[in-house]
Amino acid sequence: MDYGTIGFIIFIVALVILVYWKKKNLQIQGVFVMLKTKKLRTLIKRAVKKYPFFWKTYFTTGVIVGFLAMVFGIFFLLNNVINLLQGFGAPTLSLVFPGPTSSFSAHPGVLLVPIWYWLIAIVVLIFPHELSHGLALALNKLKIKSLGVFLLLFIPGAFVEPDEKQLKKVNKFKKLQVYAAGSFSNIVTGIILVLIFHLFLFTAFSYEGVDYGYARDMVNRSEIIETNNLSEGLLEIKTSQDTYLATKSILDRQVNNTNLLLFDDWPAARNNLSGSIKKIDNIEITSFDKMTKVLSNYKPGDNIKIETSKGINNITLANRKGKAFLGITYPQGYTYILNMIPSETVVDFVFPQSYKNYELQALPESVGNFLYMLIFFIYNVCFGVAIINILPIKPLDGGLITETLTNKRFANAISLIFFAILVFIIAGPYLL
Repeated sequence: MDYGTIGFIIFIVALVILVYWKKKNLQIQGVFVMLKTKKLRTLIKRAVKKYPFFWKTYFTTGVIVGFLAMVFGIFFLLNNVINLLQGFGAPTLSLVFPGPTSSFSAHPGVLLVPIWYWLIAIVVLIFPHELSHGLALALNKLKIKSLGVFLLLFIPGAFVEPDEKQLKKVNKFKKLQVYAAGSFSNIVTGIILVLIFHLFLFTAFSYEGVDYGYARDMVNRSEIIETNNLSEGLLEIKTSQDTYLATKSILDRQVNNTNLLLFDDWPAARNNLSGSIKKIDNIEITSFDKMTKVLSNYKPGDNIKIETSKGINNITLANRKGKAFLGITYPQGYTYILNMIPSETVVDFVFPQSYKNYELQALPESVGNFLYMLIFFIYNVCFGVAIINILPIKPLDGGLITETLTNKRFANAISLIFFAILVFIIAGPYLL
């Protein structure tokens, strides 16, 4: 039995003991076991009274950011539906659960996380989210009936209970401030964690190189007329019009797909370029933008030396529309972000490239790797939950925002549509 399983068992036992200890104070509402309190209401009101201008500006900004996040979330969902219908069945959304595991375990639609990562993430996610709802209520002089925590099976959560009758009577903008507060605070928390993450990287890690993906395309399985084995585990796949490349492991992961995601036959894939790119002809590469600019100085047919974290490669550049072409793209999985954000520098900052541990006496490698994964996991969860929560799906905050701006009938209809889309994206890799 490894320490991941032991940690999970301890967590379950601790929950059972806590529920038994507090059983007289617990309330059962449907599938939820709830513990309510009124103790924090005074502190929340004092915080708002002390800095009213700050909180008014903060929650007004939250409304604007909430709308932008909703647009991004809708685009993200629709983009994933298109990918799934085209036969690209790779999971892009997952339900995150704690598991009896000592490492992250990804499955289509589900991500199992070691219990210690998950518990810390839950606290960092929930506390700012619910506190912000409470502060927004207090700012608009709306009653907070209670605050508390709940259990859904073994999944903990928290809540702020407003006076629903009073909330329905206030103007729309005050409602929007309350509903957008949670997701906005998760985004702010995520941004703060990104800054902490990079401060940690700059002090504990050294930059290893720039990540990339091979240029790729979708190919219908029926179009394939020939498959040949190449050196170093590569497969050459031919259709009547083009030649593509893949590895056996990539094809195995798409064994049930009608449309296959294959690499275009360009020099990077043909030479099996691997590892993070550190230098091109002794020019240090520090970002994907810089790599693109360096490559633009070459002509088709030029031979270049590429130093990666796995070795040195001598590659001859191909001709693409009269320009030298290596055949690499921004790392797979970031494409949909680049469609929304014009600056790749922003994406580089949120999704960092490869880093390598310094040998620091004060920071053992195991500790450094744990902190790396912990902070990286938590800020991704913060951004992910913020986007999902702001979608127009009731009873999520985005659904309540939609109902505030339209009407109950329209909000219910649009909520069912987007809930179905969300379920399809999570279950799609299994179905397709």
